[in-house]
Amino acid sequence: MTDTPHLLLVDDERSIREPLAVYLTRQGFRVTQAGDAESARTRLAAYAIDLVILDIMMPGEDGLSLCRHIAATSDVPVILLTARSEETDRIVGLEMGADDYVVKPFSPRELSARVKVVLRRTQSGGTRQHAPESGSYAFAGWVLKSGERTLVDREGVSVPLSTGEYNLLLALVTRPRQVL
Repeated sequence: MTDTPHLLLVDDERSIREPLAVYLTRQGFRVTQAGDAESARTRLAAYAIDLVILDIMMPGEDGLSLCRHIAATSDVPVILLTARSEETDRIVGLEMGADDYVVKPFSPRELSARVKVVLRRTQSGGTRQHAPESGSYAFAGWVLKSGERTLVDREGVSVPLSTGEYNLLLALVTRPRQVL
């Protein structure tokens, strides 16, 4: 694992999701895919995701509901993808917690640029906070590597962390001997 931003791409249309994942990977991102909100929730819990690209119109739970959940439970930025281009739709999406809004059809190049802008803003101390780019924090036989977003035990084995677990551990190790 490196400092490569890890994106979660959530779209029920495989014909959009898979080529876009290939394109974003070529642009230097790590991309994990999900075809629905339930799969996205599973991947959010399993991986340290830096940004979510989320389709609004999906069967089952829609993207707005998932966006609201992500905004309420984490600091992971969200870019919404949708065919809806009305001003009201954009406003609702942004009010649900999205950081940006891209209307289909869209240019993958523009989406990649928007991803970079949102990541740059959130990593440089915008409204959402991320870990420092590098640094290790040792505690009780464990090491939290913020640059890699991993937790390593005494034997050197990496322990998988959800985004929430990682953020909580980082908050605790960066404020030792403080009540939080």
